[in-house]
Amino acid sequence: MQIDNFETIIMKFVSKILIFLSLCISFQFVGAQNVEMPELDEGAYASVMTCGPGEEFYESFGHSAIRICDTANHIDIVFNYGMFYFDEPHFYIKFARGRLNYFVSAQPFDYFVSEYQYFGRSVNEQRLHLSHKELQHLYESLITNSLPENKYYKYDFFRDNCATRVRDMIEASLDDADKPSPNHEKMRNTYRDLIYKYSGKESPWWCFGVDILLGARCDRHLTSAQYMYIPMEMMAQFDTLTNSTGNLISDSNKQLLPQVQESSPTRLTPSLCSMLLFLLVLVLTFVASHKGWRLQWLDAILFSLSALVSVLLLYLWFGSDHWCTKWNFNLLWANPLFFWIVCRLRKSNRNVTIALISCIAAMLLIWLVGWPQNFNSATMLIALTLLLRLFARLSTKNEAAPKQ
Repeated sequence: MQIDNFETIIMKFVSKILIFLSLCISFQFVGAQNVEMPELDEGAYASVMTCGPGEEFYESFGHSAIRICDTANHIDIVFNYGMFYFDEPHFYIKFARGRLNYFVSAQPFDYFVSEYQYFGRSVNEQRLHLSHKELQHLYESLITNSLPENKYYKYDFFRDNCATRVRDMIEASLDDADKPSPNHEKMRNTYRDLIYKYSGKESPWWCFGVDILLGARCDRHLTSAQYMYIPMEMMAQFDTLTNSTGNLISDSNKQLLPQVQESSPTRLTPSLCSMLLFLLVLVLTFVASHKGWRLQWLDAILFSLSALVSVLLLYLWFGSDHWCTKWNFNLLWANPLFFWIVCRLRKSNRNVTIALISCIAAMLLIWLVGWPQNFNSATMLIALTLLLRLFARLSTKNEAAPKQ
């Protein structure tokens, strides 16, 4: 077991070194390309590169990039959006506030493919049906974007990520006659639905955390273009997307690397843990009602955790630039009013308790109606656990038997 752990550590260390070297080569490569932008040969082409899911949660949605290949001019570059530096000063504060600098990088195609081959992730290539003028425009725009003064931008996971940037750069390079007709019809899924689709089974704990942090804006039904924030969804659409003249945007879809890496779903899910917590609290509350216990220690733990989560949600709503964390109705159960209860555990808090019960009841109503926000099933069990303890406090007199 120790040997397996040691090998895992070594593999992760080697992988980080490879990524670092790849980025270094990418930056040198871009610097060399900044000197001149040659006219692309008639045999040159552009492709959308779609990569399969990785081991980490943020990799579970895949990745998109643009390849420009011109063998006559010895050009074969892959442009990556959504890159960031882990060692940027105040990284976590900037990330939490939605003000972390992301950037576009360029690297040789061979290095791009070898990196994904090392991690066992699939790579698909879709050649784009572009005129020479459109291809040249796309190439020059990508090079201009990669310049040091232009490469940084404000990232948005849903509206401005590696996939949406690829989509927008390609669309901007097309002549008006070749632009696909926009489809404004609302589809069946929401942003939250697609997160579940691509990471729910493999990363239930991450989805649980994300569900708590995301607000009601993520439950709006999407248009087909908005689906493209997921690389795999964009790849599927590019296989059938046509321009105004009826021609396909993509000429072909070829798999360069198969998906080797597999993820195993965890058995200890948030819903299971929340159910066990609810049953435990239910049993304790039932016993306490017969023994005359007040279980103040249990209320202190549950209510304190809920109050602390409320601080995070309020910060993300009012103190950050994240579009997706506004209007978060999880504040109905992760409620700052719990601070009042915790600070006055030994005293009667009837009015505040009733207010909290009303908030959680409103959350249950929203959950039943399904609007304006969907809640994680584990979150609902946590809310019911809090509701159980609030009702227990409401029915317990201050003159009850000594607390346990």
